[in-house]
Amino acid sequence: MKIKIFSLVAATLIALPSICKADGVAPFGIASAYNLVALGTVNATGKTVIAGNISTNADVEGRIAAAGTVLNGTTVGSALSSKPDPWGSLATYDVVSEQGLTNSGNFNVNSHGNVYAPGTDGNINFNGGGHRVNTGGSGIDFDSLRTELDAKSLSLAALTATGELVGTNSPLSNNPSNFVLYGTSSTLNIFNITAAEFGDVNHPLDIIAPAGSTIIINVSGTSASLGTALYFNNQQGGNSDIVFNFSEAQDVTLNGSISGTVLAPFAVLTGNAQTTGTIIAAAINGTGEVHNQEFTGTLPDNTPTAVTPEPASLALMGTGITALAGFLRRRRS
Repeated sequence: MKIKIFSLVAATLIALPSICKADGVAPFGIASAYNLVALGTVNATGKTVIAGNISTNADVEGRIAAAGTVLNGTTVGSALSSKPDPWGSLATYDVVSEQGLTNSGNFNVNSHGNVYAPGTDGNINFNGGGHRVNTGGSGIDFDSLRTELDAKSLSLAALTATGELVGTNSPLSNNPSNFVLYGTSSTLNIFNITAAEFGDVNHPLDIIAPAGSTIIINVSGTSASLGTALYFNNQQGGNSDIVFNFSEAQDVTLNGSISGTVLAPFAVLTGNAQTTGTIIAAAINGTGEVHNQEFTGTLPDNTPTAVTPEPASLALMGTGITALAGFLRRRRS
């Protein structure tokens, strides 16, 4: 009899991967599994202010998810099988376009995944055997995800800086023109900089910190623009442990290469730079080539964003629990 009870519980839990696998693990909830995420924004009355569209013709190595519409054709998923994908199991689809696709869009899906896009607009070439789904849910509750990531951005911005803004002419950097951010912690380094410091083309940022440490760079200002490459330990680029957090920005422009997660939930993000990492914004327009690199750092509050289950998942859980309760009542009687 105990075996039967265990089997029923196990069947219920196995049917709920989006609830059990991610809670307390994924740093940005289900967004952790995506290269591009457009959340949209709403005002205090719940009215949509920014639709949450993605418009890009770039090659996106990972997954994309839009609360609105993916407006242009693009190539998706070309590196999902060749690069680490630590949060990939959270994603039901490799492309989510909550409001469908544009009629003129031509999409190449090079992964083995599927596309969620209501309606029939757009042409999708599935080069890995996937298919289009246009009914049911996308697997993403964008309203909850937006609320959680808005709060995440604000909470990161409130952290006390632990790293030092050394500035230029530092012996720590190979280039005296570079603006050095210096952190010594092997676990967590936090920097607070201005939008002007972030985007100074004459003094590119050089982040000097132990490899493997989580690095949070809070950028203040309502508008931020990057026009040059960034450096990490004197090498151009970054890594999967860096977060660039724009909690105040209404627009972010990336015309210089950047590596690391970009968290800008209130901003429209534009530009044509090569990026490596997860980009989260209210809307995304032309980001250039997007390389897949999911965030693997450890955020300081140790309370990562939970994946909010879709109503269908909650119903399934309720069915399983109800069946289990009924079974136990019959056993007692």
